Amino acid sequence: MRSRRNPWLFILLILVGALAGGLAGEALSRHPYFAWMSFGGINGYRELLAFSFDPAIDAGIIRFGASFSFKINAGGIVGMILGLIIFLRL
Repeated sequence: MRSRRNPWLFILLILVGALAGGLAGEALSRHPYFAWMSFGGINGYRELLAFSFDPAIDAGIIRFGASFSFKINAGGIVGMILGLIIFLRL
């Protein structure tokens, strides 16, 4: 009987897969055969989620702001799928 799977391991494998796949997709999309890796957007990335609070606080001396964006390409999707497969095989 299998022990309970760790959700932190799942998140880690998905993030590592997305990062590695995104880098591979960026590098490979420059070759004509792998042009499908950049499926649109700016520099081959499609922005899926973005928040920006710029500047959230402006006190004259100190300016504070924060932003978050989630951009993905086809290589990142392939990497996340591979991370999921590895997680399910463990």
